[in-house]
Amino acid sequence: MKKQSGIILTLSLLTIFIAVATVAKAEQKARRDSTVNLDYNPIEIELPPCVKTIAVVKFKEVPPIKYVGISSTFKFKPSPDVGTWMAKALAEQLKNSGYTVKYFETMDEAGDNYIITGIANRVVFERPGEMDIRYKVRLDGMVVKNNKLLFAKNYLSTQEKEMLYTGSNSGKLMAGLHDIFGLFLPEAISAVNQN
Repeated sequence: MKKQSGIILTLSLLTIFIAVATVAKAEQKARRDSTVNLDYNPIEIELPPCVKTIAVVKFKEVPPIKYVGISSTFKFKPSPDVGTWMAKALAEQLKNSGYTVKYFETMDEAGDNYIITGIANRVVFERPGEMDIRYKVRLDGMVVKNNKLLFAKNYLSTQEKEMLYTGSNSGKLMAGLHDIFGLFLPEAISAVNQN
């Protein structure tokens, strides 16, 4: 009798485990892919003058960033890719500040210009519930000239809100770049001017 009770208990637990695993997998599959159109609007940043031409090169993504957000129903893919978005936003910000800027996809294409580029480490927003929203933008900013690293530093912007979601996911990620560019660009331009 004890043996039958043990078998029944084991089968019951196995059935519950399989049911929970099936529901969890179904919920994960139920998350549909959605696209976040990443954009950028320049802000006023006080920068030192610089007469040198600056090449902005597409940022590398380490690790590759396939999704920039997740909620209970969606996984959000970036458009354009994060590396392109960061670099083009950087070029737009510098042009808006009056600098002579050229955009390149690779370091080789940029030649012997002063190059400002970086590594996109993390760009993500999470919406675990209706009242919780978290955003994080993290990058390594760099200045390079003739394959020599002149400046490098890690930057991080995070936001956490406990309120009903009413804003733009793209806008929150852009605000993260605004925070970072306000710190990174004065240091990057100073490194260009010193070399």
